[in-house]
Formats: sequence, C-alpha cells, structure tokens
Amino acid sequence: MSQRDYNRQVAKRQRIRKATLIVGVDVGKAFNAVGFMNKEGNVLGSCAKLYNNREGFEEFINLIEGLKAKHHLRDVLIGMEPTGDYWRKLAYFSKDHGYEVRFVRTTALKHHREIDESSSAKSDQRDALTIANITREGKYIDTIIEDGVLRQLRTLSKARERFLDHCLFLSQWRLHTCNSGSNR
Repeated sequence: MSQRDYNRQVAKRQRIRKATLIVGVDVGKAFNAVGFMNKEGNVLGSCAKLYNNREGFEEFINLIEGLKAKHHLRDVLIGMEPTGDYWRKLAYFSKDHGYEVRFVRTTALKHHREIDESSSAKSDQRDALTIANITREGKYIDTIIEDGVLRQLRTLSKARERFLDHCLFLSQWRLHTCNSGSNR
C-alpha cells in the first residue's frame, strides 16, 4: 500500500468517532442482513434480517435509532456491498434519513472473511458484521449518491445507452440477414 493510500485510509478511520454507530448491510434480493458495531469493534445487539421493502427499511431506521439512544451514539455510518441493483433503494432511503452510506468492494469482503476465519463459509449475518468491520477500519469506497436532477440524468443516460446498444444490434442483425440472403 502506498503512503498516499495509507494516509487516505487513516483519514477515513479518523472520521469515525466514539459516538458513531457503524452498520454493515449484506444486501439481498428479498432480505437484508444487518449488523451493528461501535468504533472499538464491539457488536451492538444481534444481527437482524429485514425485508428489502418499505416496511423493512422503516424497521431498519427504527433499529438504528433505538441503538443510537441505547448506546448514546450520535452519528451513523452505513457500509454495504453494492450487489446488483438491490442496494439502491436502501441506500437512497438511508441517505434521505440523513445517514452516511459507503460501499465495500466484494473482493475486500471475500478476503476479509477468509482472513478472519479459516472457514470461507458464507452466511448473511457473518457478512453483515464483516462489512461493518471493514467500514470501521476505513476500507470503504467514498461514494456519491446522486439526488434529484443528477439521479434523473444518470437514469436517462443509461436508458439512452441501452437504446443505442439495441439499435446497433438491430442494424448488425439486418446487415447479417441481408448478406446471408444474397449469398444464396
């Protein structure tokens, strides 16, 4: 690790104060596993398994606020592995409620899991706590989650890109079918 990367990681670690609740989320299609930790790495409460829908998100906020009150914490830092598109709703919901959201690389999670325990067996609760621990150590990706116009612009840009890819495919298909028809 270069000195610059090391300094960046130290700065990320220093952003986390004693009054910070660190939340690790293993995002899934139907359920999200959630683990909670403080700055020292102590697990707070038990891991929760929440639905990946509005009711689950509301329960997620209630769990966070309950742990903040119980342990006298002020700040919240949420780390999650951005798997597929399932992370988006929870990330935007969390950001709308004023929480910091950061991402953890899938490869970092895998390596961290293998280092922590000799068994590389995967479980959602274990991954949630591992994500919280990686976030606590400052090994997350600084992310910008767009809002409003920027979010709409990104969505439109992706839709345009898919449309152009589809048009290219159709034109190549026509060219191919016309050429194969003239070879007969």
